Amino acid sequence: MSRNLDELVTSTEHAQPMHPVRALFQHHFYLDDLVSEGGLSLLMMDALLLVPLVMAAFFYPMAALTVAGAVLLVSFVGYEGYAIWKRRHI
Repeated sequence: MSRNLDELVTSTEHAQPMHPVRALFQHHFYLDDLVSEGGLSLLMMDALLLVPLVMAAFFYPMAALTVAGAVLLVSFVGYEGYAIWKRRHI
């Protein structure tokens, strides 16, 4: 009477489960249907911001580490501040 998770989802939700990692392997990492143009362009812009930091880390490792840490800290504090503000103003 043991059923796998896909059969359980199909019987209860009446929908076929999607396996994104399995689909990537089957399509040899061709992302046409899984990622929209907007999402892929955002990912490429993030990579463009990371390349100068990596290049600077070769010549100025402590300064690059300090900048990366400061950016992460400001991002985290900003996100948490927004989450707290959103929770109080709902």
